[in-house]
Formats: sequence, structure tokens, C-alpha cells
Amino acid sequence: MPDVHVRLHKNVLWLVLNRPSLNNLTVAMLDQLNTALRAALTQAPHLIVLTGSGEQAFCAGIDLPDDSESARLALLKAAEQTCQEFEELRAHQMPTVALMKGSVFGPGLELAVLCDTLIAHEQAIFRLPAINAKVFLSATAVYLPAVIGEEETARLMQSGETLTAQQAMQRRIVHQVLAARRFLPDAEELLVMLSLIHSQREQKDSPV
Repeated sequence: MPDVHVRLHKNVLWLVLNRPSLNNLTVAMLDQLNTALRAALTQAPHLIVLTGSGEQAFCAGIDLPDDSESARLALLKAAEQTCQEFEELRAHQMPTVALMKGSVFGPGLELAVLCDTLIAHEQAIFRLPAINAKVFLSATAVYLPAVIGEEETARLMQSGETLTAQQAMQRRIVHQVLAARRFLPDAEELLVMLSLIHSQREQKDSPV
């Protein structure tokens, strides 16, 4: 079974992290994700949705084969490539969405903030990585400071504070929080709307 399920449906490319129950990241998982993100440039979907399998976590950490420096460096190299793939998608104006349930901890939150839009289940919980546990470096060096400021980013990393979905939205880390009882239909409605906006923008920008 692949660690990342890839499915193109109605011009929406779904990338599903699939290492139950916490969807913790590995080098192989990031390599699969990077391949799918790169392929999206030629598939040209209207929307790319990154989510996690199961109810427990979007992504709650990393899994390394050992505590060696080489294992850590291999993961960081794969994560750096992930950051570059998201930059390419942004340069080609391909919108990305993180759809999150459960725990969104450390590298999981870093990965999510690489996306353009973050949509959360109301019971999702969020935590930034510790300062010495950063994986996607541009997330904590560029994207989060641009939204919540360098001081608040550093404070949350030092404190290890866990945020509710509402608290994450108040800080503008998350853009939309969906109620548990209507999570699936509301998420589908939002994704259809975002896909339609991108399609209309493409048509407008296309030469006649």
C-alpha cells in the first residue's frame, strides 16, 4: 500500500497521507508526495487537496529508522524538496488546500501551512514544532511569520502550546473551521467553490 494515495476526481487532485493512525512522515512518504506534486504540473488540476487518512490525525510527527544524523538529514532533504514543489505550484497558480482532522502537530502543521488554504474540522488541534524539531524550514521561517509574526511564531515553538481549531483561526493560521456534524458536506462545498474560482480565473486569463 502506498504511503500517499493519489486520486484525480472532477479536476480535483487528492493527496491522502496514509500511514495510520498518525500519518507520521517518512522519507519514502515525502518522496511519494513530491512525485505527486511534480506530476500535478502536467495534470493541471483545478485544485490540489492534501489530507490525512483516518480520524486521529492529519499528520502528527515523523518516523525515522533510527536517531542517526544521516536519517535526520535525509528527511530534511526530502522536506526541502517538498517546499520547492509547493513553490512551483504557486508559481504556476495551482491552488492547494490542506483539509485537516485530528492532530496537526509539528511537521504536520508545517506541511499544512505550505498550502494556500487551510480548512479544519472543529475538533482538530494544532501545535508548532519545537525549535530544534523543524522539518519544513520555509514554513516556520517564511509562511508562519508572515501570518502571525516572528515573535508569536517563536513563542508558540518555545511553549509547545496546543491550539484548538478556533484558536488557530483567530491567529489566521487556519482559514476556515467546519462543524463536526457537517464536516464532509461543508468541505465538499468549499472545495467545489475553490475549484470553480480557479477554473473561471483560468478561462479569464486564457487568450481568446
